[in-house]
Amino acid sequence: MDRLVDKTAILLTCVLLVVVTCGTSPMGVVALLAVIIASACHELLRVRHGLASDAALAVVAVLFSASPLALCALPLVAYDLARSRWRWAPLICLAGPVAWVSARGVDVLSAVATIAACALAALLSLRTTHALALERRLHSLEDDLSDKVIALREKNRELEDARDYETRAATLAERTRIAREIHDNVGHLLTRLVLQVEALKVMHEGEARTIADLDDVERGIDEALGSMRSSVHALADAAVDLPTKLNQLARDSGIASVGVHCDLESDVPADVSRCIVAVVREALTNATRHARAARASVRLTECPGIWQVLVRNDGAMPTLSPMTSDDALLRQLSERGMGISSLEDRVEGLGGTMRVSCDGTSFTLFASIPREER
Repeated sequence: MDRLVDKTAILLTCVLLVVVTCGTSPMGVVALLAVIIASACHELLRVRHGLASDAALAVVAVLFSASPLALCALPLVAYDLARSRWRWAPLICLAGPVAWVSARGVDVLSAVATIAACALAALLSLRTTHALALERRLHSLEDDLSDKVIALREKNRELEDARDYETRAATLAERTRIAREIHDNVGHLLTRLVLQVEALKVMHEGEARTIADLDDVERGIDEALGSMRSSVHALADAAVDLPTKLNQLARDSGIASVGVHCDLESDVPADVSRCIVAVVREALTNATRHARAARASVRLTECPGIWQVLVRNDGAMPTLSPMTSDDALLRQLSERGMGISSLEDRVEGLGGTMRVSCDGTSFTLFASIPREER
């Protein structure tokens, strides 16, 4: 748009020069039309054929310099050549007017006006070129800043997620600790009370009333012990939060980059959660210990009727024959004592299936567990 405005202003200046210097001669009009066509062609060709288009314009400038009546069209040429790759090209536009001034019988005022118009056109072209370069640089800086802002927001989101996971993990760890202390301390005390009541029943054998009272006490302690155990189990089950636990496993795996994605819309039963955690832990441990993986990914998906967990890692792959099937690979890894066999038994105990595969660049462990009422 800036170039169009500049060229419009220069074109009006050239028209004024045609009127002043050429009068009724058609040579100035023809030269001006020729330069307009040459300038348009230059705009179309300069991106792919910059040197050739600049050279063509320089030739046009030299040819028009030979005719004093055609010099009025040179400011438009000067504007285009001022942004060429040849730094000395604008001087060609001034060579014609200078030669014209040197000739006899030339209107000096018209020559000075033409030279000034060429110089102003060249300066205007250089100013616009500089302004456009600054504008491109500004756009580039804005793009870089936008990318950095997006990256910063993403990093901030990751930090917030990590903080949420850490808070959730601390809460779950506290629940686990409380459940353990209740089980170890209160459970031990209640069990000891049961033994003491049994001992008192032996000591007061034959005393029916005392034995009846001790039976009531024992039943109360048994009920308290059962209630305590139920509460401890419920608290322990509530302490299993799959997304948090899987992120903890990824963080502590020793692998440089582990991506965790959990697509869950409902709560996962405690036994299934423990199985999934065991599968992911074993897969990441094997990826670290045997494959020395640099990257891994964990994906837990809730599908209609099943839960699916997929763990993939890179690194050193198992040495296999080209025709090894997935079942054969599973048997080979089970024989190597990589914990695969116990995982398979655990998954199958919940009615699920487990598969492993290797394509030479990545190792994949996949397990699916049916969603049943438990």
